[in-house]
Amino acid sequence: MEVLKGQQEVGNKYKTHFFAMFSQLFCTIAEEIINQFGDKGRDAIGEAVKKYGEERGRRVGELVKSVGKEKNLKNFFIYSDLDIKNTAKYRPKIIDGDVIIELRDCVFCNGCKDWDKLEYGKIYCEYIDKSTLKGYNPNLRIEVPATLTKGDKKCILRYIVKKSS
Repeated sequence: MEVLKGQQEVGNKYKTHFFAMFSQLFCTIAEEIINQFGDKGRDAIGEAVKKYGEERGRRVGELVKSVGKEKNLKNFFIYSDLDIKNTAKYRPKIIDGDVIIELRDCVFCNGCKDWDKLEYGKIYCEYIDKSTLKGYNPNLRIEVPATLTKGDKKCILRYIVKKSS
């Protein structure tokens, strides 16, 4: 009883968000692999992130297909496996027909920062969005010109919607 009462009093004050814990685990594993295997280890981590992202994307695509929907960008956002509303705050914009998402705060990045491991977190951010979209629908395109883990002021994800001429 005393523990439950204490937990109620403290609330979430000292709790770590699950996605921040994921980032800390990722960074710790990446750091150890890179320390032991150097550039080959870094390359392996990058390939693992790509593989993970593509599998996530494929699974979202299978879900979209199973409910009889088209694998387009709108349905990618609707059926995505990431609970984005609890991990980042953003407001999408449409610029020149493309969907732009800017993140000024990110639970993943904050978890990396809390453990002073941005160097390893940026490996994840370098590959995850492109790989996930590729796994979902290889005909869709994304550019990621900035990420918080690289030290930019915000993450910028530009989903290319317009047709090339």
